[in-house]
Amino acid sequence: MLQKVAQSTLKLSGYEGTSFYNFEQIPDKKTFKDKYRQALNALLVDDITAERIVAEANNAFGFNLQMAQELEGSLIKALGQALFNSLSH
Repeated sequence: MLQKVAQSTLKLSGYEGTSFYNFEQIPDKKTFKDKYRQALNALLVDDITAERIVAEANNAFGFNLQMAQELEGSLIKALGQALFNSLSH
């Protein structure tokens, strides 16, 4: 998702500037994402662990935002909108 937003916002062609989002070992990203989500949903975690997972995910997203700020201000807005869209669907 982040790769597509960066490509669109920065008007990049191919994987120019976004190759770190390209995982050639994963031929079908949707299938991988679905299986990964199922595996996470199947984990039995207590409330404290769940809070730690959410905190870590928020940290990771914050780091992505910091990186994007260095690249392009409008990318931040696009990332936020894309995240909102993905969470609200």
